[in-house]
Amino acid sequence: MNIIGAGDMIFGSRRLRERFDPTITELFDRSDAIFANAEFTVPNDSTPAYPHGYTLGNHRWAAQEMRELGISLVSGANNHTGDYGHLGVLDTMQAFAEQGLVLAGVGRTLAEARQAAFADTAKGRVALIAASTSGADEFRAADAGRNVAARPGLNPLRWRVSYELPPEQFQQILGIEAALGIDATHRETDRIEIRENLDPDLTTFGGVPVRRGDAARVRWEVNRHDLDEIRRSIVDASRSGDTVIVSLHAHEGERDGWYSDQPAEFIVEAAHAMVDAGAHAVFGHGPHMLRGIEVYRGAPIFYSLNGLTFDLESGYRVPVEMYEKYSHPADAFPSDLHGARRRGANGERLGFYSQERFSQALLAELETDEKTGGVASVALHPLDLQMNSEQRSLRGMPRIAAGDSAETIIDELSRLSEPFGTRISFDRTRGVGAVEVEAPAVRA
Repeated sequence: MNIIGAGDMIFGSRRLRERFDPTITELFDRSDAIFANAEFTVPNDSTPAYPHGYTLGNHRWAAQEMRELGISLVSGANNHTGDYGHLGVLDTMQAFAEQGLVLAGVGRTLAEARQAAFADTAKGRVALIAASTSGADEFRAADAGRNVAARPGLNPLRWRVSYELPPEQFQQILGIEAALGIDATHRETDRIEIRENLDPDLTTFGGVPVRRGDAARVRWEVNRHDLDEIRRSIVDASRSGDTVIVSLHAHEGERDGWYSDQPAEFIVEAAHAMVDAGAHAVFGHGPHMLRGIEVYRGAPIFYSLNGLTFDLESGYRVPVEMYEKYSHPADAFPSDLHGARRRGANGERLGFYSQERFSQALLAELETDEKTGGVASVALHPLDLQMNSEQRSLRGMPRIAAGDSAETIIDELSRLSEPFGTRISFDRTRGVGAVEVEAPAVRA
């Protein structure tokens, strides 16, 4: 089978197939299955927004646009899953079902959000399990309980971050808490809530646990129950699917940064566990930039492919709270918000338009072994998302990078992949990179 992995899709405009670089659509047309992450919600007009940050609500025809591109496997698990609340999740599921698209990572219950979705092709059956670390707490689905209804939402991979500080700096934190007068009140709250901390080497500052240690470091801890349940879904999927892929939406990076070059430690740990459970490939996305590639036990792990579309400026659903957050009046136009996020008062580029890394993306083309379902070869197609095109309608629309541009992207990907020992080759004539994978083995 030929499987293509794309990253995030954010768009609010139409006729994508006609506007895409023809080389991309030709690549899609000869593929057996195409994956992408729908980083938006498709709410009904009567469904209210629940804005918690930058809210992404799309038109009802968005699922149709993805289907017309040839996309067959879709993840709905990301930090925008709950932008329109639990009703928005149901609306989105209905919109994709109407287009016959395979949607994973969201459900009416947690059990449904956890389970694999399957796409049947002429050459085999592809299983997709999708989860998100970003928004995992806020938007997670729940099964029904005694006298409590089930809650629609996403398949979560939760985590906890904490800081460790050497004694002198830890003591400074205690001193700040005492100066603010919050140490005693917080301990009283913890006592009443039956979560009292009696450990003299542990405090909580700004909602983050801080522990006395021998050096300053960030500690990550993955939620073991969530990871175990995802592993169970992968094992189950491998019993009826020929090839099993996992979608993981994860902004979190090293040093507690969303735009760090390297993924947070727990993401690497989780990806390895997914492969150990039977995943043949992991498609990561989230930070709106590339991260490295690792080949673990013969399975490629793409820590971030970036996106297939990043068409922010056509977004038309803007809740009042979003205008307020970005210092606009409630009666502002969407173009006021989008324009101010693109350029500053002096014309300087801002945010996602300020650096080329946000325009550099990747399509991962996998050829699988028909007997084992494992990945036999990986071709890397570098993309330019044209974030700073002079033509407004091209911004966030992909084209195949060529020549020096393609080589620059592959060189950057090689740098990001060095910590994983991954070697990436580049065929300048074809403008395509490649990653060596070992021969797929038959898995139980």
